[in-house]
Amino acid sequence: MNGKRTFGGGDQAAEEAARWFVRLQSEAADAGDWQAFEAWLAASPDHVAAYEHLESLWVDLEAAPQVIAHRLDQVALRPAPRRTRGIALRNPGRRAWIAGAGAIAASLVVAVEIANRPAGVDDTLTLRAAPGETRQYVLADGTRINLNAGSEIQVRMGRDARRVTMADAEAVFDVAHDARRPFLITSGDREVRVVGTMFNLRQRDGKMALTVRRGIVEVRPAGAPQAPATRVTVGQQLAHSQGGESVLTADGLSDSAFAWTTGQLVYRGQPLGEVAADLSRRFATPVRTADADAASLRFSGVLVLDNEPAVLRRIEAFAPVTAVRAADGVILRRRAGG
Repeated sequence: MNGKRTFGGGDQAAEEAARWFVRLQSEAADAGDWQAFEAWLAASPDHVAAYEHLESLWVDLEAAPQVIAHRLDQVALRPAPRRTRGIALRNPGRRAWIAGAGAIAASLVVAVEIANRPAGVDDTLTLRAAPGETRQYVLADGTRINLNAGSEIQVRMGRDARRVTMADAEAVFDVAHDARRPFLITSGDREVRVVGTMFNLRQRDGKMALTVRRGIVEVRPAGAPQAPATRVTVGQQLAHSQGGESVLTADGLSDSAFAWTTGQLVYRGQPLGEVAADLSRRFATPVRTADADAASLRFSGVLVLDNEPAVLRRIEAFAPVTAVRAADGVILRRRAGG
């Protein structure tokens, strides 16, 4: 992009909204575009109304072919080629799942149809990824969810909103655009609201971390839809501890949050106890720290998740600990003098 971020000076709001819509649908849209778009929305209620009207028109244009395709889709099951498995509904729209993309796509894709329900009845799903595996899901609306190991979420596909509840989970969400049905995630004592975007959300041990790769995400206290929202955009990270304050940063390191999708874990000064808990989810043999002293050690490094013994050797090289095999798993003990 060049430095010019505004459109049409004296143009009507509808014309400006159309230009923003075209720009943000492009793969070339960058963080500056999204930040400028957010500023444009905030500048006038007319801008918000014009853009929402344009989104509604787009949904109307897409609705007919999507309904037809939804009715034609058939349930298909294939045996898993690897331990990682997933669930998907084939969707011929512009957010169709590309089964071969990247390292994540090595997993099985199973087609599942979520049938239309009578008015007032919602579809509720529980999506899981057991310890030692990751899973990919594609919902009926085209939303993609990649669950990290040891995660469970509940998804309710309502007629007025799409709702997710996550108490102990981590996932990358690539949310299909639907202006009439916002995508709402309850994560601890926060609610995350999106229309169409891509982000990583981690909710573990009362701590939430949200990292946005594309689009804008709003975060506010759960159960308080009128409360002021914190907006998180491309390249930004929001960290929140339940009952505490939220911290918004833009440190240029947001890709680290997505590293687990390609078989890596990136740490920058996290407690070793958190690292051990992550490894317990990713491997069959549980890992724990010997005591509070070992758990409080700060760990920095990139762990490639090829196999557990190799990962443990890397931790021993990066941190002053020794990995000791025990009957109930692996114990990380601080080395004498370390």
